[in-house]
Amino acid sequence: MGFFKKLFSSKKINEENRQDTNVPDIYNEEYLNKRYQEDDIFKNTTLMDSCMGMFREFYRDNKIQPKVQEPINHPLNLDQIVNEGLGFHTYCKAFNLKDSMITLFLATGFSEFLINKYGFKVYKDSEPEFPKRMMTLRYDKNGSMLSIYPMEYALKVLNKESAFETLYTRIDTQLDNMPQVNDVLEIYLNRLKEIGNKKA
Repeated sequence: MGFFKKLFSSKKINEENRQDTNVPDIYNEEYLNKRYQEDDIFKNTTLMDSCMGMFREFYRDNKIQPKVQEPINHPLNLDQIVNEGLGFHTYCKAFNLKDSMITLFLATGFSEFLINKYGFKVYKDSEPEFPKRMMTLRYDKNGSMLSIYPMEYALKVLNKESAFETLYTRIDTQLDNMPQVNDVLEIYLNRLKEIGNKKA
């Protein structure tokens, strides 16, 4: 997850200085609009229907009851299908699905849950730092943004490195505690001063 702050007129402020310390990324709105294009995952009804259908079929074929009846793509359920029965990866491989499609199903299911629960929006990133970051979910609160990479996270879950419920819990906590833009600016300027003092 990463915070983006829309504050200034330059694309990014003092990127050179930021590399030396833990200074938050600060972007302006023009840069964000150029880099990120809003996408509507619900317009691809085939993908959404296939995704939810695979989750339901997994439960039926493995004779497992979902931990949460509805929605079927609740994070607890997504973790359950990855870890119980045949496991979602093995199950999908039986249908000759590629790893990228299996990851996409989980990422789409998780994204749809967050969109409906919190109002996240899906964006395509024209300058992704890593291949699995082409799709990002963003939540904007008065200029302070929370960004999540569902494809990258779904791959971590498939590799047993994390869980959807873990990220869901973190998101739920962070949305209530997102910093105000003025607070971020103050932190940013103080950290830059610290860098300047160290170099002096």
